[in-house]
Amino acid sequence: MNKNHRIKSQIWIVVPAYNEQGTVRTVIKNILKIVPTILVVDDASTDKTSQYLEDLPITTIYNKINLGYTKSIEKGLRHAFEHGADYAITFDADGQHLAKDLNIFIKIIESQRPALIVGNRSFKNRFVEIIFGLYTKRQFGISDPFCGFKAYSKDFFKQLGHKLEDKYSIGTERIFVELRSSQNQVVEIDLTTAKRKDRSRFAGALRGNLLELKAALNILRSVYF
Repeated sequence: MNKNHRIKSQIWIVVPAYNEQGTVRTVIKNILKIVPTILVVDDASTDKTSQYLEDLPITTIYNKINLGYTKSIEKGLRHAFEHGADYAITFDADGQHLAKDLNIFIKIIESQRPALIVGNRSFKNRFVEIIFGLYTKRQFGISDPFCGFKAYSKDFFKQLGHKLEDKYSIGTERIFVELRSSQNQVVEIDLTTAKRKDRSRFAGALRGNLLELKAALNILRSVYF
């Protein structure tokens, strides 16, 4: 059942996508059943990602060169807030997130108006995610900082300086710096996560763990030094 009539706030969904032609159309069609305003940021895909979306009632912006995951999200968030969004929810294009969980995000947005909502995936892809998540849960109340399913309020994104990182952190460094020095409300939501059917665009097991370790160390340096 379409839930759009229940949405009072201006909520946008921001979907970064790089070579996701195998999943992106189904992902977007499922989101449209819940939220009507969707922005896809195509990060210079070399496949047919954008072509598969041309007939859908969404907005797509294209990076002329590959900017990477975080810069694509930042670009999408800025666009959403510049065009009237009160909240922007980031949602990965790989099919691991379930669109029905947007209903939980929307309910919390309407009832609590938090600065940030962070999803906690039912399984983590890499060892570093599990270990670092134990630390961030204790210190910040966030179990899954690298989860791509987050909701940002317009005011909170402004506090972040309209960007998510200065150092490589998979888009989380400025969030933790801000949370350490402020009283912003953060809500965590447990998510049921589907396993992706193809190879991750992020990295393989070894390189993925190394990149996430680098991100975790950069976050710690920024927060404490």
